[in-house]
Amino acid sequence: MTSLLQRKSPSVTTTNNQTGQHAVTATRYNTIPYKGDDSIQTLAVRLQWPMFIMGAMGVMLGLILGIAGGVNLGDFFSPSGVAADLGRGEALAQLSGAFMFMGMGLILGAVASTLVNIVRTLRDAGRDVQSSLGAKPLQLVKPWSGKATAPVMAMGVMIEMVTLVMGIVLAVSIGGVDPAAIVDPSIASTGDLADIGMVRAVGTWLPALRIVGLSMIVASIILALTTIRKIIRFQGDRITEIADEARVISV
Repeated sequence: MTSLLQRKSPSVTTTNNQTGQHAVTATRYNTIPYKGDDSIQTLAVRLQWPMFIMGAMGVMLGLILGIAGGVNLGDFFSPSGVAADLGRGEALAQLSGAFMFMGMGLILGAVASTLVNIVRTLRDAGRDVQSSLGAKPLQLVKPWSGKATAPVMAMGVMIEMVTLVMGIVLAVSIGGVDPAAIVDPSIASTGDLADIGMVRAVGTWLPALRIVGLSMIVASIILALTTIRKIIRFQGDRITEIADEARVISV
């Protein structure tokens, strides 16, 4: 009886030049001997909780800044409101969005790191089961989805970091404008008018860029889930293969 991992066609043995080990390339799976964590998986273990904590802090800070900005805008439209309230409100609104999206990006990055840790757990559990059954522990060669998870997540987080810096720059720019010029741009100086125009122009596409960053991090989560599905399927087929080989030996 042929083994399950080699059922459809004969396997071809190739050599891993870096480890000197042999990888069995079958029609359905590429497997290698168990080798433990790579650098990305080690990094995911270390970053999971720091990213979550920093993300939660960013979201809370964004909420506080947003409330403060709303209070200032409300004061401006009150009977006793002054132009300075509008200036502070707009600056705080820019900071609120910047920290809020950065926080959400870090929290989603922590989710992706958690899924990478689940991949590690599944791999190690498969090693333990295979060893307990007296078989040589094999693991699935990292699929394309696993290789793409970390770079996609990193690009998304970098985009959120860039938008955070841009949001701070916009807040500083609008905060340095004469509040009266914000209320009535016709009386603004050339410098103030340029700052107001820059803040308004960048503010039209900056939210879209923030969504792009979050979308990339969500895409990395989908890639990690795809990797988990592949590993679960491989582990099930590997156990079935070991059971088939044991039955052949017993016969």
